[in-house]
Formats: sequence, C-alpha cells, structure tokens
Amino acid sequence: DLVCHKETHLPGKTGVPGCHKKWPENHSNWPRPVARLWTVVLLLGTCLLYCARVAMPICAVSMAEKFNWSKRESGMVLGSFFWGYCFTQVFGGYVSDRVGGEKILLLSAAAWGSMTAFTPILAHLCSQPILSMMLARFLMGLLQGVHYPSLASLCSQKVVESERGFLMSTVGSGSYLGTLLIGGAGSLMLDLYGWESVFYVSGLLSVLWAYCMWKYLLKGEGPIITLE
Repeated sequence: DLVCHKETHLPGKTGVPGCHKKWPENHSNWPRPVARLWTVVLLLGTCLLYCARVAMPICAVSMAEKFNWSKRESGMVLGSFFWGYCFTQVFGGYVSDRVGGEKILLLSAAAWGSMTAFTPILAHLCSQPILSMMLARFLMGLLQGVHYPSLASLCSQKVVESERGFLMSTVGSGSYLGTLLIGGAGSLMLDLYGWESVFYVSGLLSVLWAYCMWKYLLKGEGPIITLE
C-alpha cells in the first residue's frame, strides 16, 4: 500500500501543504550479502537436483543389462519421472507461498536425495526391479516438481525486484552445470565402481546440501555466514 505523508511548512517557506506518496520499505527482503550467499547455495542445490535426476539415464544401460530389461521397459522407467513431475508444479508454488519456499526446498531436497541414495537398494531387494524403479522414478518426479515453483516463490518474497532476474538466471544455470558434472563424473564412477555408486554419491551429496542449508541458513535467527 502507498504511504501518504503530510507536508508541513516552516515560516518563510512557500508552498502548498499536501501529501506525497512513497513506497514502503520491505523489511522481509534479504540484505545483499545474504542474497549473494543464497544465490550460491541455490545454484549448488539446482546442480545437485540435476545430478540426481540424470543419474538414472546414465545408468539405464547398465541396469538394463543387470535386470534384463527390454528397451520398452527401460523407456517406461525413464518416463515414469515425468508422470510425477507434472503433478506437483502448481501444488509446489501454492504451498511455498504459504509456508515459505525455503522450507519446501529443504524438505523436498532431503526427500529426493534420500530416494536417490536408496534406489540401488530398492532395485536389489525387490523381486520385480522394473516395478520398484518405476515407482522410485515417479516419486522422484513428484518430489523434484516443487523445486522451481519454490524457487520462484522464495525469490518473489525475499529478493528485491531489481535483482530477481540475476538470481533466477544464475540459479537456473545449475541445471546445465549439474548435467555436465554427472555426465562426466558419473560416467567415470560407472566404469570404476559400478552403476550403484552414481546413485549413492549424488543422493548423499544432496542430503548433505539439505542438512547444511538447514543448519547454516535456516536454523536459529538467520545465516551464520554471509558473502560481503
């Protein structure tokens, strides 16, 4: 809302008393050092999001050989992700606007990171790996579908308008960085340690990221460190 201030005039001053309009300051916005820190943290989180997302496509051929999947079955596993992904886009934004985008990012990252790390265990323990992997990918899509809506909500609530474009474009570039990293490092781990290692590393790093965000940025009064 606009704030109207009454103007008073001292003796010797000329002018007509009236009102001037001024936009109120938004004290909920992050200071610039805090915004910079969050930009780096969210960039890393988006990078890990794609590391976890692309782990399955990288390992699909090795898993198909291990579990005797046909091309059709491999496609069903990979496609299951997007069936879940499309359902939580609107829901993620709605909930983030009400409880806070940072909380939804934290909870979802802890969940999809754990799901990624447990994927090899589910594949080996279940008698029907194809069904367990389709379910795991569907749940991954559900959990990761809230990421970008939560980012948009968080940015609109905490970042000044003049810097929102920079933050969103910087954080969005994490998708390409994550794909490149998991494509290179994941392929190397796949050859040296087996397909399971790709899921373990990307999943555990994602859980670690969520824990660090909670401990150093969300727990207590505010961030413990800032980027001046």
